[in-house]
Amino acid sequence: MSEKRFEGFSGETLSFLIDLGINNNRSWMERNRDRYRIELLEPFRALVKQLGPSMERIDPFIDVRPQVGKTISRISRDARRNKGKPPYRTNMWFTFRVPGPDWKDSPGFFFELFPDWYRYGMGFYLPSRATMVKLSEEIEKNPVRFVEKTEVLRDSEFSVFGEKYKRRRNRKGVSDSLSEWLQYRDFYIASNHEIDEILLSSRLVGHLEAPFSALSELYEYFWELKMRDA
Repeated sequence: MSEKRFEGFSGETLSFLIDLGINNNRSWMERNRDRYRIELLEPFRALVKQLGPSMERIDPFIDVRPQVGKTISRISRDARRNKGKPPYRTNMWFTFRVPGPDWKDSPGFFFELFPDWYRYGMGFYLPSRATMVKLSEEIEKNPVRFVEKTEVLRDSEFSVFGEKYKRRRNRKGVSDSLSEWLQYRDFYIASNHEIDEILLSSRLVGHLEAPFSALSELYEYFWELKMRDA
């Protein structure tokens, strides 16, 4: 595990991802394994390690281990689930979540890097139908509280993303703005950015700490809804 402090991603980091997209095969990856480790994996580990203390203040149960398969994604795809796709991803991410068998149905924080852009935010990887029903019920029965809890998203850098139902879902008495939440089959909250100087510097640490902290109350609210009895 690298003990280096995070100094920013580099042009070499992005070049590696671009080259991997052009040469997405095992023989090329084996020849460039050191590039992967030095230019991509080690900066990710350093970034996760430096963010760890602030994330534990948000939730002491969050997993902050800077390891592949724990907080950091694998670069290789699962061949059993991704037949016909190239063997390696050309993006990489970390997630801060409470570990457990139902982690896909639990809120968490994330950062994801692509060759030409990056994003960060908070939400569910794959919320269950039960969780989405609880969200809908909260909107219908406690709209004022839902508006208060989601206030952080208004006039901010964050937007809501996710897969929507093909047919619009309407509920009597639900305002147009809240009705938009009812259209999602699943959702997450993210801020998207082009490659910039912040990504390439140590300032990225504070640039992530601030919005993650700002989203912490909403994170707790999503946990409350998930754990609520049906």
